[in-house]
Amino acid sequence: MNTSTRTNNPLASITQSALRTQLRQFARQHLPAAMLPSRFVLLDALPKLPNGKVDRKRLPAIELTQEGRATGAQVYQPPGTADEFQLVQIWRDLLGVEKIGITDSFFDLGGNSLSAVQMMARVRESFGTSLSLRQLFEKPTVSALALMLDVSRSGIAASASGERSMAPSALLEEALLPADIVPVAFIPGQPTGPYNRVLLTGGTGYTGAFLLRELLDRSQASIDVLVRAADTEQANLRIRQNMAEYGLWRDADAARLHGIAADIGRPWLGLDRASYSALAESVDLVVHNGALSNYVQSYWQLKPVNVLGTLEVLRFACHSRTKPVHHISSLAVFPVLNGEHHYSEGPLHSPEHVLGGYQQTKWVADRLVTQAGERGLPVCIYRPGQICGSQSSGAASSDTFLNAVIKGCIQAEAALPFDITLEMVPVDFCAAAVAHIALNGRHHGRTFHLTGARRLHWQDVIDMIRDCGFPLRDLSYQDWYRAVVGAVERGEDNELAKYLMLFAEHEPSADVGQTGAALSFDTSQLDAALCGSGIHCRPLDSAMMATYLDYFQRSGFLKPLPAL
Repeated sequence: MNTSTRTNNPLASITQSALRTQLRQFARQHLPAAMLPSRFVLLDALPKLPNGKVDRKRLPAIELTQEGRATGAQVYQPPGTADEFQLVQIWRDLLGVEKIGITDSFFDLGGNSLSAVQMMARVRESFGTSLSLRQLFEKPTVSALALMLDVSRSGIAASASGERSMAPSALLEEALLPADIVPVAFIPGQPTGPYNRVLLTGGTGYTGAFLLRELLDRSQASIDVLVRAADTEQANLRIRQNMAEYGLWRDADAARLHGIAADIGRPWLGLDRASYSALAESVDLVVHNGALSNYVQSYWQLKPVNVLGTLEVLRFACHSRTKPVHHISSLAVFPVLNGEHHYSEGPLHSPEHVLGGYQQTKWVADRLVTQAGERGLPVCIYRPGQICGSQSSGAASSDTFLNAVIKGCIQAEAALPFDITLEMVPVDFCAAAVAHIALNGRHHGRTFHLTGARRLHWQDVIDMIRDCGFPLRDLSYQDWYRAVVGAVERGEDNELAKYLMLFAEHEPSADVGQTGAALSFDTSQLDAALCGSGIHCRPLDSAMMATYLDYFQRSGFLKPLPAL
C-alpha cells in the first residue's frame, strides 16, 4: 500500500482495537447509556443490494458463547496467578462486573478516570506499592497491571515512553502529503478579497464561536459552517447555542450563517458528491479550525479528525477551483525543552521531542498544510498559544487542560509547583487576528505566532489567582500530587481527575512540559500583518484573571468565593 493511500485510510493505519475504542467513546458521547452497543464488528465493506442499499441479510451474525462473548471477539482469559486473582476481585468490587478476563480493558468494562484512581488506591492498600496511573491508562488490563507489580517489586524503573506519542520517524512518514492534493490552475477573476462565501470548520467549539463573530463583523460574506449534526436544522441550532453560550449570538446572524451537517474526518467531508461539488464551487475561502484538543488521547485516537480531517479540507480546497486555506495550528507543535529556546514563524522541520498525541497530530497537520502551500495552494498557518478567556468579556472555556489545572488547584487549595513559561493568549484577540488576516487576502504563504502580550511563568498565574482571593497552599510537587490524588480517591470532585494520567508521582509527564522550559516565539510577521488594524493583545494581569474567574463562578464552573 502506498503512503498516500495509507495516510487517507484510517482502517489501514489504525488497529482494529484502537478503532473500537474510538467507536465506544463516540457512542458514549452521543447515545443514552441504555443504547450503548455491547460490541462492534468491523467489516472491510458493507454488503449492498443492487439498488445500493445495505443488504442486512448478508451481514455476519454475532454468535454468542456461553460466557456471553461474541464469537471472534477477544477470547476470555481467566486469571492465572495470585496477583491476577486479587486484581480481578478489586475490579469486580469497583465495576460491578462478575466475569473479568485478564486482557479486558478497564475502561471498556465501565471504568472511568475516577474509578481508575480509586482502583489504584485499592491496589496500593492490597499490595503495599504505588503504581503508575499513566501506565494504567495506556495499558488498562489486569495482565498489564500484574506486570507493573512485578516491575515495581524488582526495583526496575518502568519505561516512561507513553503510547500516546509516535516516534519521530513515524511522524515524518505520517506528514507526507498525498500526491492527489494539488491545486487547480489559477483562474482569472478568482476572488482574493473581499470574499463572498467563507467555509469554517470547528465553528461549534470555543475558539470557533469567536471566529464566527469576527468573520461576520469584519465582512459581508455568507458563512458556511461544517457541523457534526443529523441535519441542517440541528447544525444551525448547535451554531446558535454555542455562540449564545459566550454571549456572541445576534438574531441578525441567521441570515448569513448556514450550518451544514458534515464530518471533516470522512471522505468528501461526509457529504454526497453533488453537495460536495456544489459547495466546492461556491466557497471562496476556507478557515480550518476543526480539531480535537484532547491532551490525554493518543495520536491514533486523534488522527481521524486532526490529521485526516486536515487532508480532507486540503482536498476540498483543491477541488473544482482553488480556495485559500487558513489553518489554525498551535504553538504546541514545538518541542518543550529545558532552557531558553526561540522559534521563528517558519515551516516545521523535525518532530524530535514533540510529545503527546495532540501535539503530534497538530505537528503533522501543520506540515501537511505547508506542503500544500509549496504545491501552489494559497495557505496561511496560525499558531496560537494556550487560548484563555476573552479580554473584553471574560468568557472562557471550561473544557481546556489549562483551565482544568487552574480549577483543580483551586479545588485542592494547593498550587501546582511547575517551573515552566506559558503563552496565554485571549480568544477574542486570536479570532480577530485570524479573521483580519484571512479576509485581507494578501498574506498567503506565511505563518503567524499568536502569543500573549507578555510571557508568563506558571508562578505568575498562581500569584494572580491568589490576588483574586483564592487560597492556594505552597506544597512540594509530591505533596501536591498526593493532595489531588487523595481527594479523587475519597470521591471528592476535582477537575484534574480526568487528566491525572498526565502527572506522575514525582513530576508532570514530559508531554505536559519540561521543567525549566522557557520558550519564546518570533511574531514579526504577525506584527506586520496587524499593523494599523487596531487589533491588540492586552497583557494578562490580576484584573483580567479576575474577569475569567468571575465568569467561571457565574457559569457554575467554579464555586463562588465565600462572602466576606
